Amino acid sequence: MLISKSSLSDETLVAMLVQGESVAYNTLFERYWEMLYRVAFEKTGDEDAAKDMVQNLFIDIWNRRQTLSIQGSLNQFLFGAVKKQVLNFYRSEGIRAQVLKKAVEHMSAVVASTDELSSYYNLEKVLSEEIDVMPYNMKHAFLLRCENLSVKEIASTLNLAEQTVGNNLTAVMKKLRKRLQTEYPERYMAGLAALVCLVNK
Repeated sequence: MLISKSSLSDETLVAMLVQGESVAYNTLFERYWEMLYRVAFEKTGDEDAAKDMVQNLFIDIWNRRQTLSIQGSLNQFLFGAVKKQVLNFYRSEGIRAQVLKKAVEHMSAVVASTDELSSYYNLEKVLSEEIDVMPYNMKHAFLLRCENLSVKEIASTLNLAEQTVGNNLTAVMKKLRKRLQTEYPERYMAGLAALVCLVNK
């Protein structure tokens, strides 16, 4: 049973959270989740992305609970954190467009004719579709890697462990390789070469 929302201050709940009290964590989640979701949704217009942002924010808070340091009010801390995630969202959306463009450019470098090139635009379709359905962390890890960020830099940006980022990137490449090999076996090697170029610049 959750602590009454009106019975304890944010400061008291944070102090309990630092001590590992899950009931304090749950109470803070219930107190702030809807407000943070509304901010994220209003800024992005993407319901799933907004939910992922808030969930990732609270997961990060729980993972860092023992070393959590909040300057100012909890309200300011949380809304500042979600706004940072919104900025990362738009950054990634911009990178997404660049990734699709660069994928086709890489493909054009290995084909022999314009007619052959037209078939390679399927790679852009594959990438676009797969990026759209990736979980939030996987999607952003992949896009930031395509922007030439290191695993360490991606982990810092997304507030994730480096191992988690590495696992996400491995999973992305596995999914993309499987999709290419299944749907475009005759173009698989060239498509794979383009993908490798994107994430290993």
